[in-house]
Amino acid sequence: MSALRLLLIVGLVLAVALAVTGWVVFVPRAPSPGGPKAVGQAELVLQDSKGQPIPVTVWYPAARAQANAPLDAPTPAPLILYSPGWGQSRTQSRTQLENLASHGFVVVGCDDFASPAITPGRGVTFDLSSDAAMAATIERAGEDVVGQAGRLLEVLRALGAGQFPLLAGRLDLARVGVLGFSIGGASGLTAALMDTRIVAVLSVDGGLFGPAATEIGSEAYFLLSSKEAFPSEAELASPDTFTRNYALVSAIDLPRNRRRMERPGNYWALLPDADHNDLSDALFAFSIDKFHRTNFERRAMNAAIRAFEVAFFRSILLGEREPMLALLGRNDQTVRWISPTSAPPGAANARQ
Repeated sequence: MSALRLLLIVGLVLAVALAVTGWVVFVPRAPSPGGPKAVGQAELVLQDSKGQPIPVTVWYPAARAQANAPLDAPTPAPLILYSPGWGQSRTQSRTQLENLASHGFVVVGCDDFASPAITPGRGVTFDLSSDAAMAATIERAGEDVVGQAGRLLEVLRALGAGQFPLLAGRLDLARVGVLGFSIGGASGLTAALMDTRIVAVLSVDGGLFGPAATEIGSEAYFLLSSKEAFPSEAELASPDTFTRNYALVSAIDLPRNRRRMERPGNYWALLPDADHNDLSDALFAFSIDKFHRTNFERRAMNAAIRAFEVAFFRSILLGEREPMLALLGRNDQTVRWISPTSAPPGAANARQ
C-alpha cells in the first residue's frame, strides 16, 4: 500500500470518527436518574374539595421502574409538590423530578393554574410590550400564583384523604416541600403562606409575584437563578420596550431576594451560563441558537441543579444537613453562590 493511499485511509477514518464524536457530543441527551432507587410513575386524577378534577403525575421510589410499581420507601416518605412555569405542564422538569424520586422522595406534579386546560381563557399572557401591559401582567401573575397555590393545597388535601391508595398513609404530610419552576416558585411560596405544613420551597429561576413579593412565609427557601435574574444596565436602559421591561421585572426582585437571604436556612445560587429555560427539561432540547453547546456543558448544569435540589430537600425534610453543608459557598465554572449583600460582577442594581 502506497503512503498516499495510507494517508487517505487514515484521513477518512479520522473524519468519520470526528463526525460521530461530534454528533454524540452536540446532540442533546437527557441523563437517567442518579439516585439508588428505581423510579415508579403513576397518572391519576384527584378530586378537589369542590369535586373538580386535578390531573397529577406521581414519581416515587419504587421496587422496579414501571407504572404503578410498589412504593420502596420508609414510612412516612418525604413529599415534594411540583409546580411548573406559567401555563405549563407538570412534566416540564421531568428529568429533575425523576431524579428526586430516585433519591427517595415522592414527587407529585400538577399543571399550572394558567394552563388553558385548567382555566379556559387564561393561557400564557406575559405581555411586556408597554409599561401598562407590564403592570397588567404583574397583576395577572399575582392572581395566577394565588390560584396555583390553592391547587397545590388541594393536591395535599387529596393525598391526605387517601385518594391515591398506593400512597395512603405512607406520606409525611407534616413537613412538605415544593419545587417550582419559574412562576411556580412564587406559587410554592404563596402555598407556604397559606399552609404551614409546607416548610421548604425551592424556586428554580422564579420571579416574586402575588403575596410572595412582599411576604416571606416558608421556613426554608432556596433560589436557583439563571443569568437572566441579574440584568445588565444596558438591558435596563434598552430602547426596546420588551427588553427593558423584562430586565426591570428581574431587577425589582433583587432586593426582595436579598432580604430573604438574611434569614437562616435560605440560600441563593446562580448558574451564570444558563438561560431561564435551561433550568427545565428544555436544557436537553435541540436549539439552533445553542447548537454549539456540548453534552458536557449540559451535564454540568444538570448535575448542579440535581445536587442543589437533593441536598436542600434532604436537609429540610429529612434533617440530613451534611450534603447541603458540603455544597455551600463552593464556586466553580458552573455555580456562583450569592450573598445577601452583594451581587455577581456586572449585575445591575434594582430600580424601584
